Parts: sequence; structure tokens; C-alpha cells
Amino acid sequence: MQIAFFAEQDRLALSSWFTSQADVTQWAGPGVAWPLEESFLATLLDSASQQPARLLTFAGKQAGELAAVAQTGFDWNNHLACLCRVVVNPAMRGQNLAEHMLRQLIATAFQQEGIERIELRVYTFNQAAIRTYEKLGFVREGVQRQGVAVGEARWDCALYGMLRQEYVQPEAARRA
Repeated sequence: MQIAFFAEQDRLALSSWFTSQADVTQWAGPGVAWPLEESFLATLLDSASQQPARLLTFAGKQAGELAAVAQTGFDWNNHLACLCRVVVNPAMRGQNLAEHMLRQLIATAFQQEGIERIELRVYTFNQAAIRTYEKLGFVREGVQRQGVAVGEARWDCALYGMLRQEYVQPEAARRA
């Protein structure tokens, strides 16, 4: 998978992956509307200009097609990074694309001097994502019960973290 910053040409494909407000909330949180608004999509395009990095949006491509999107946020004052808004093209799910992309984003985050922790939040019903995060070495630290309202439903949200000293760099990357 080729990974680069999210670009203008990725906007239409990403927008087509969601069919409901619940889909968008699962990906982007309760503050993002469905259908995706142009003003929101524009916020995904400024990664290359951020100094220092605050919230970078990455696009993973497989055979030239948008396969996954994920963001890495940085809190430099607290020495942490946050993986967020991870989504895989619905037509490409089940191929470990999120794992591949996230391995690269985790390595990149820990290459930043001063980043001592990476964290993420995931809705507890999203078992596929949870399996991926745990496989990557994230540790479940707690659950915010009924923290998000989606229509009449309330969703629980789990917090996962990985400390620098827990990070195990893949063998291939160590040899490179």
C-alpha cells in the first residue's frame, strides 16, 4: 500500500464510502455530518502545510485506488499522538489494509522525538477494529460508557494506548 497525504482527488471516493449518519459517526465522531460537507472535506487537505503537525490526514492507495484513510493528531505539550478517523474502503475490507497502514503511521509517530504515547478511541461494537488495534500492540485502558448519542442509541467508547517502551518495531523495518 502506498501512503501519502490525503489529496483533492481523494474527496469524492471517501464521500462515497458512507451511507448514513451512523456510518459517518462511527468513522469521524458525532460532530461530522452526513453527507460529508465540503467544509469538512477541506479540513482534510492541509496536512502538508502544518508546522508543527497538528492533525495529519493520510490516504492509502492500492493499485491506484483509495483504499484507506486515517489521521494522526499530535499533542506536543503532552508528548502524545492520537490515531483517529481510520476507515477502509468498503469494497476492500477484510484484507488487513488498516493494519498495514496503521503500522506505518505508528512508526512515523514514534520517529518524532518527544512522542511518548499513542492513543485512540474506538466504539466497543467495532470488533474488527479492536482486533486490529490489539494485534498492533495497543492496550485497552478503559471504557466511556454511553458517551456518544447516535439517534436514539448510545455508544460506548473504549480508550486504547501504546507507550514508546511498548512499541515493537516490525523486523523488516529494523533491518532497513
